[in-house]
Amino acid sequence: MLPFPHAHWYVGAFMLLTVAAFLPSYFAVLPTAPWVHHLHGMTASAWILLLMTQNWSAHRRRWRLHAWSGRASLVLLPIFTAGGLLVTQHTLLKDTQFKALFGEALSIADLIVSAAFVLFYALALKHRRTPDRHARYMLATLILLVGPSLSRFFANFVPGFLVRSLETLPNFGAALDVSFVLLCAYCLILVFRDYRTNKPIAPFSAALAASVAMIGGFYGVGYTEAYARFAAWFAAQPAALIALFGVIVSVLASLWGWNAGKRPSELAPNATRTSAGQTA
Repeated sequence: MLPFPHAHWYVGAFMLLTVAAFLPSYFAVLPTAPWVHHLHGMTASAWILLLMTQNWSAHRRRWRLHAWSGRASLVLLPIFTAGGLLVTQHTLLKDTQFKALFGEALSIADLIVSAAFVLFYALALKHRRTPDRHARYMLATLILLVGPSLSRFFANFVPGFLVRSLETLPNFGAALDVSFVLLCAYCLILVFRDYRTNKPIAPFSAALAASVAMIGGFYGVGYTEAYARFAAWFAAQPAALIALFGVIVSVLASLWGWNAGKRPSELAPNATRTSAGQTA
């Protein structure tokens, strides 16, 4: 039996949450939003829709659609990664109160998310013949996106966390704290559930580890002088170089995951045939 028969509905609910969370800062100002926000917004939305399609098609036995959506992910990942890195750079280039309070420190969390996202996708490719692991690693990529959406949802709609002016901007820090706690709690629940049901715990444990690293990076490294120097260096790089780096890393990780998941006969068909001939 395939895992998570209703996951596409939960992913769809997360899509609605994300649209609401970024409504004031992105969707409501689409004509004036920077092009890097469009790139990141479109590719992130496409990734969420892709996960919905993959899960729905697998449980409806629409294997052709499932295969095509899988191939689409190979193309989408490098663009998504490049877009995420460019948005991080764009945040560091802006001279705003948000950057002074949170943006620079958040950039290290964003970089950790980008790295973990690529890693989880590569592991999903490696375990593509094992549905329990493959599905969990694919869903783990989505878990990495929960924090940004949840913190902005709190800041935009939840009393006590609302950010309506520069005076209330520090409330975003409280929204971050709550979203970090909820993210880790959710990962712990998933790990515990998999442990109780004798399912692979590595994928959601990795998501938990990435979440903890993201939080540690934000609070423990993001406000240090050493990281401020790195952030200034990163912001000063040509955007094309940043994008190219994201594409190359994504392609190399995808190639590794694809080759690591091949059957022995696919890895060395000639050797297999030779061995069979010698045996005969």
